[in-house]
Amino acid sequence: MPPSTSSPDAATRVAPETDDLLDAALRHVGTLRAARPTLGIVRGWSRGERERARQLRIGLDERHVRSTELNPVAEAGRRDGRGRGPRPPVDLLVYAGGSQPEQAMRAAALWDLPLLLDRPAGRRSGSDPDTADTHRRAVAGIHLADGGFAVAVREAVLVSLQPHPGHARLILDNEKITAPGDRPLCLTLTDEGLLEARGDSFGLRRIRRLRFERAWGAYRLEVDGVPSRDVRAPLRIEALPGRLHLLHP
Repeated sequence: MPPSTSSPDAATRVAPETDDLLDAALRHVGTLRAARPTLGIVRGWSRGERERARQLRIGLDERHVRSTELNPVAEAGRRDGRGRGPRPPVDLLVYAGGSQPEQAMRAAALWDLPLLLDRPAGRRSGSDPDTADTHRRAVAGIHLADGGFAVAVREAVLVSLQPHPGHARLILDNEKITAPGDRPLCLTLTDEGLLEARGDSFGLRRIRRLRFERAWGAYRLEVDGVPSRDVRAPLRIEALPGRLHLLHP
């Protein structure tokens, strides 16, 4: 997710629909520890999404707040000593809006940064935890065999790429299980911050961690419904409570 450091056109005025998000961003700037914080504006690819990101940067620039624009897809990085992938030099992420907020959420969880974004359409503050002004959610941390680290905010699925993969060996928390390797293994996050694992050989389990310990051949990792990469065992998936810090206007 390389940043774009081009300066916005300060002569252009901010559109009214960005006002709430801009006002919230300015409020949160005052709570950040950095003497001169930098905000990372995460945006989608469409023309409207790029324009709204530009408008946000204009508003911040007029108020002497530094910002940088970030591409929408967070790439998983190798873990460093702090247990997260390499991150850009920003103090707060702001999602400019679009059809795939999960991309911004994965970036925020991967880099352990707070994320400011609009509330879901039609949902008001206080109606549920996900629309409170600030709250934390669990994510699934995926520790890959090559040392890489990925994040899912909704679900992770492993699908065999081999026609006859045999059996896979799993460890659900501390329980060892053998499962058919040709069946997709799906893990979803529950409201309680656990992983819900589903499989033909063990039914439905709520667990804190799963180790995909032994399997033949490559598997496709799907993250939040999108194919991510080809992976091999062993890999570990664990619930990380509170890792995603969300802020709403």
